[in-house]
Amino acid sequence: MTDHSEAAQIAPEAIARWTGLAQDAPLRIALTRTDLDNLLLGLRTLAIGQSELAAALVAHLNQDPGACHEAVMHAGELSRAAFGRINAFAGAVMAGAVPER
Repeated sequence: MTDHSEAAQIAPEAIARWTGLAQDAPLRIALTRTDLDNLLLGLRTLAIGQSELAAALVAHLNQDPGACHEAVMHAGELSRAAFGRINAFAGAVMAGAVPER
């Protein structure tokens, strides 16, 4: 997935595979740098989005509807981008996890 503004969809096969693993089973998971980037940048993007929501609240309290609207819209974009990255990471984990022998 190259466009992180849209949420990555977790493949139904990966979900079925994941739910088939025992909950208490130790797992071995091979992750790529891209997988870890998706996790780290997704979390970072969520934090930035929260800052935008705080800015929206300040703008609202200062009776600046334009700035409030802009901050809320930007927060929504960041949330969608973060969700896409975190979903891509979750999909990689679900698809690649194998029980440790």
